[in-house]
Amino acid sequence: MDNPVSIITGAGTGIGRALAVKLANSHHNVIAVGRRAEPLAELATQHSHIQACPADVSTPAGLEAIETAVADRSVRYVVHNAGVLEPVGPLLEQSADALRQSLAINVEAPLALSARLRPRMMSGGRILHISSGAAHRALPGWGAYCLSKAALHMAYQVIAAELADSHIAIGSLRPGVVDTPMQALIRAQSVEDFPAVESFRAMKAQGDLTDAQTVAVFIEAVLSLPDAQAFSAKEWDIRVDGEALLGYPP
Repeated sequence: MDNPVSIITGAGTGIGRALAVKLANSHHNVIAVGRRAEPLAELATQHSHIQACPADVSTPAGLEAIETAVADRSVRYVVHNAGVLEPVGPLLEQSADALRQSLAINVEAPLALSARLRPRMMSGGRILHISSGAAHRALPGWGAYCLSKAALHMAYQVIAAELADSHIAIGSLRPGVVDTPMQALIRAQSVEDFPAVESFRAMKAQGDLTDAQTVAVFIEAVLSLPDAQAFSAKEWDIRVDGEALLGYPP
């Protein structure tokens, strides 16, 4: 199989969109996946190396659409960037259906897509989970998000061990607090549902959010690491590793 492709989920906005553009500008062929067709079509119109793939990764139809878009090509990178914050509020007040939907998008979808695409991945191919500090600490009001990101982090660790002797590698990356639509949603929450909301509003007001383009440069640097073992060995954190890889503070 020739002409390998890289797949980015959640590519319509924010980090995913910035990464799609960054990889396309580096002459990677990118399949940009997202639930809304319009921003993906705009991306594909602007960049000849980007192919739009409207799909909901949490559904069988969405997974099939991605496989169809790949066609007979090999896969270089799979970046699991799509995710949802909701439901927000006290964990014991969330419905079972809302929690299942969070897990379906944030955990089950990345695992299902990786499983489908693994046979198509080229030697040296890489899977990357976009993680969060919420995977590692309890944040009142973010129970569903913390649960799902913690599960995704454990999935990365298990799969890294299982793929240790294979021709592909899996990694995990924390992008920090980034100026994206999700951050706008965070700032719109009530103090009752998310007690720490004022700190996020202050970060925006003070200009302390990292821009998505900087995160995209960091992600490409991690994906491009020559040592597959180093790529998989730890969760990359832009606040810890950013300056070493980028040459400047993120």
